Amino acid sequence: MLSPLTRRNLTLSYGYAACAFFGINTLWVIFLQQQGLSLVEIGLCESVFHLTSFLSEVPSGVIADRFGYRPVLIISRLMAIGHALIMLTAHSLGWLLLAFILQAWAYNLQSGTIEAAQYDSLVNTQATQHYPRVTTILNTTIEVADTLGVVLAGWLMPQHLSVTYWVYLAAALIAILAISGLHVPQRQLTKTHSTQPSLRTILRAAAHLLVTQRRLRLLMIFDALFSALGTTYYYYFQTVMTAQHFSGRLITTILIASMALNIVAIQLTP
Repeated sequence: MLSPLTRRNLTLSYGYAACAFFGINTLWVIFLQQQGLSLVEIGLCESVFHLTSFLSEVPSGVIADRFGYRPVLIISRLMAIGHALIMLTAHSLGWLLLAFILQAWAYNLQSGTIEAAQYDSLVNTQATQHYPRVTTILNTTIEVADTLGVVLAGWLMPQHLSVTYWVYLAAALIAILAISGLHVPQRQLTKTHSTQPSLRTILRAAAHLLVTQRRLRLLMIFDALFSALGTTYYYYFQTVMTAQHFSGRLITTILIASMALNIVAIQLTP
């Protein structure tokens, strides 16, 4: 049985995830096209996002371990708010590039942090056997929230896509309120002591693992290449759909169908 405090932590983390991953800004490629950006400029924005995310993934994990889950998740949503405000007001490529740097940091700071907070909540009450079910609910929550956001964004096409960033901003504020009530387990607090390994130590251990574990290395390379292909197709197909004059309803239907397949895959994962 889960304790009331653990149940509360899990509920708050689900609420945070629903707001943080609400896919209202999924059609950002179309939005930037409406702002007059070329495909090259849009590609540069996405490249800056992924490069920043790549360079920040490990440091963001260290920050979460050092300073705690709750502050890092709050900062993540503050970065998302900054991203939304710049997207709504920027009129130059430089500012938009900054917006995508903030978006990458918003993603990195919560990447793995929610799951770690959930796991430590279960460890604190010796209920780790529930974690597979917990993570399934979390991933399903994320996919459903993403899908609902896409539906709303589709309804706002093509004249009102700027509204999506106001909704994104509001969702970030709600996420901050939700996660502010998270109780930090004592086990997680002990990680902030000076015994925590340094960033250099973590990088050296990761490099050693990749060198010695050939199968893991190949799987990671395959996942990276496959994800890169899928992500490129997913975002730039938005351009194809607008060029072919797909209606907002049809674009939304196509995106919902792809996300529904993701939800089914999550549920079928053992």
